[in-house]
Amino acid sequence: MSLRTAGSIAQSALTATQTAITVTSANTANSSTDGYTKKTANQTAVTVNGQASGVSVSSVTRDVDQYLLRQVVSSTSANSQASVISSYMSDVDTAYGTVSGSTSIADVIDTVTSDLSTLASGNGTDTDKSSTVTALETMASTLSEASSTVQGLRAQADSDIASDVDSANTAITTIASLNKQIVAAKAAGQSTADLEDQRDTQLKTLSSYLGVSYTVDSTGAMQVSTTAGQVLVGSTAHTLSYTAAGSVDASTTYPTGFSALSVDGTDITGSVKSGAIGGLITLRDDTLVDQQTRLDNLASTVITTVNTVSNQGTSYPAATSLTGTATVSASDSLSATGTLRLVAVDSNDDAAAVLNIDLSGVSTVQDLLDTINASGTFTASITSDGHLAIAAADSSDGIAVNEMDSSDGTDKEGASLYFGLNDVLTGTGASDIAVKASLAADSSLLPTGTLSDSSSLAVGDSAITSGDVSTITALEDAFTGKQSFSSAGGLAKATTTLSGYASTIISSAATAASTASTKADTASSTLDDATTALSSQSGVSLDEETAMVSTLEQAYQAAAKIMSTLQEMFTATIEMVN
Repeated sequence: MSLRTAGSIAQSALTATQTAITVTSANTANSSTDGYTKKTANQTAVTVNGQASGVSVSSVTRDVDQYLLRQVVSSTSANSQASVISSYMSDVDTAYGTVSGSTSIADVIDTVTSDLSTLASGNGTDTDKSSTVTALETMASTLSEASSTVQGLRAQADSDIASDVDSANTAITTIASLNKQIVAAKAAGQSTADLEDQRDTQLKTLSSYLGVSYTVDSTGAMQVSTTAGQVLVGSTAHTLSYTAAGSVDASTTYPTGFSALSVDGTDITGSVKSGAIGGLITLRDDTLVDQQTRLDNLASTVITTVNTVSNQGTSYPAATSLTGTATVSASDSLSATGTLRLVAVDSNDDAAAVLNIDLSGVSTVQDLLDTINASGTFTASITSDGHLAIAAADSSDGIAVNEMDSSDGTDKEGASLYFGLNDVLTGTGASDIAVKASLAADSSLLPTGTLSDSSSLAVGDSAITSGDVSTITALEDAFTGKQSFSSAGGLAKATTTLSGYASTIISSAATAASTASTKADTASSTLDDATTALSSQSGVSLDEETAMVSTLEQAYQAAAKIMSTLQEMFTATIEMVN
């Protein structure tokens, strides 16, 4: 072997070793860099005419176990989904309060019950009326606020979907861009290891937003699809499309209220089951809708229960006029039976006028208006906003009603309840439950007693009585007694008290929050295990890299020594020739 050949071999050893040292140094420097994997400088013997003529670094590669990477990708999706659900359910749990809490949806109902008891035992004092109305307002506002929280969370989930879609699209377009760079580098015989690390990082980021599957073809390009098969990265990027709703309330639903999550015009909303976006869709369209349905079931039952009783009563003193809460028009048909009693009440609480209306002879609301106005002792009209208003013709008299045996509508409601003349609560569910505005402004309008139902009641007879708390007692009984609740929002039908059902809502939310938290902890642990396994297989070990640097330094020194020796031999040879 000539000195020149030996020198060439030694030089190749120096170059290859220097490259290996550079790779090892990069490994050491990036040992804590997220997504970085260990790189290896692969050396290949160089031969010329069958004779060894040196060494070269043929490639710089990484060794990533694809099974372990897939585990990290799927675990990332599951963890993000579980985490977002846990966070939202914790907010729901907080909004409802605890079963034993002083401001929970159950406690405010108990407070109304307590105040009704005090009002009944105190013979209906003005102070106790005021306290009871305040308690009713607190109950209504607490239910309404709980509903607002649920709808606020649905709106937040919808907004988060839009934000996450933007982030997911960044990952999708970045993967597509890296694909082009990797394919080009691989075709040119250049290392793609660092680019593949970057792509894997983007893949894991994308999987945090929705479940994905992927393959890598022979050119080095990665194809990514949703777990349901919708292509996100092929030869080009296929980004997600979503527009958040402008406003959200209980009536906002998918697909009429919320837009579709789509790819290339294809709606994938229903197929996205994992990742943060999958969790947010589940929350927005299912979990939180169930919570709203439960609140509405409670609120509507409270409203119906209270108003059914209150419309059998009358206030003391008698109101100057009564205005219903039901929206009606004069042409509305009536299919009522039985008798409705109207009484004008004078300053002595005696009957100044008595009108017993046979509803079987009334076929429309206009007929009822005509009957009342024809009496000459009462006036009736439809207000500009569509409510029945009744008053005594003599403005110095008050008015009281007794439903008697009247029945109207498909629910066979008493006439006062049908029109809402003595309603205490308004609204249809948790989102709009409220104390009737006139009652909120004047607690003396709270129905406490009952107008006489005596068949012989005549002008001059006692109509209402101070200290009559029969309606309040009936209301207290309604709050302490059991009511029937239909199945709603995943809760089975039940027969329990109003506060008992509220407690069921609270406890079920607490259980759901606890379960979600446990699932989130489990998912996080699973992701940690998968990440650790991948890191152990493909990550950088500082001990190994330190040992490798030492070995490479020795190899470099040996090659350098050979070069030095060859230089001395070459110099000596020249001197001998000279």
